Amino acid sequence: MGFYSYNNDVQAQPAAELDLNIVMRQVYIWMTLGLLATAGTAFFMASSGATIRLFSDPLLMIATIIGYLILAFALQPIVMRAQPVVGILAYFAITVLLGVMISSIFFTVDVQGRLALGNFDSIGFAFIATAGTFGAMSIVGYTTKVDLTKFGGILLMALIGLIVASIVNIFLASNALYWIINYAGVLIFCGLTAYDTQRIRSFASAISRTNDVNAITRVALMGAFRLYLDFINLFLFILRIIMGGGRGR
Repeated sequence: MGFYSYNNDVQAQPAAELDLNIVMRQVYIWMTLGLLATAGTAFFMASSGATIRLFSDPLLMIATIIGYLILAFALQPIVMRAQPVVGILAYFAITVLLGVMISSIFFTVDVQGRLALGNFDSIGFAFIATAGTFGAMSIVGYTTKVDLTKFGGILLMALIGLIVASIVNIFLASNALYWIINYAGVLIFCGLTAYDTQRIRSFASAISRTNDVNAITRVALMGAFRLYLDFINLFLFILRIIMGGGRGR
C-alpha cells in the first residue's frame, strides 16, 4: 500500500474525490464480505462439532495457527504482485482460517459442566457495540483534518505491549491484569481504526487517480484487511468484557 505517491493537482481534485468514494466503497465491501466469511465459518465449525475436534487435536490446531500466520504475512506480497483474483482468494482464505480459530466463542459450559452452543446474546450485543464503535472511529479517521500518522508509532508500541502483557498473563492468571488488557485493547483498536482509515483514504485517493482497475482492487483489498483485523480484535476484546471472562468468580 505504500508504493503509491500523492498527486496534489488541485484541478484534478473533483474527479479524484468521486473516484475516492468508489475505492473506499470497495474497501468496506471487501471488509464486510470478510467478516461474513469469518462469522459463517465460525458458526459452521461450532454447530457441526468440528471446533471440539479441532481444539482436542493440538497438532491440528497448531497447523491451523501456522497456516493463518503464513497467509497473514504473505498477503500483501500476494495481493500486490499476483493477479487480483489470487489476492481475493488469499484474503478469503485468511478470513476463513480466522473463523476456524475463533469458533470457540459459540461455546459455553452448561449446568452439567459440558460444552454446549450458547453465548448468542453476548455475541450479538458485542457485535452491535463493535459495529457502532468501529463505525464512529472510522468516520473520525475519514473526516478529521488532524494528521494521525504521528500516533502510528505510539499505537504500534501500545499494541506490542498489549501482546506481551497477554502472554505474561497466561502464566500469571491475574484477574486485574486481564481487565486492564481488555480495556486497553478496546482503546488501542479504536485508535488503530481511525489511524488505518485515514491511511487507507490517503492511499485510495492517490491510486484512484491512476484509473488502474487492478491497482484499485489491490489497494481496496489491503485496506479491507487492515480494517477487518481492527474490527475482529475490537469485537473480541468487547466480547471478553461483556462475558466477564469467567475469572475471579
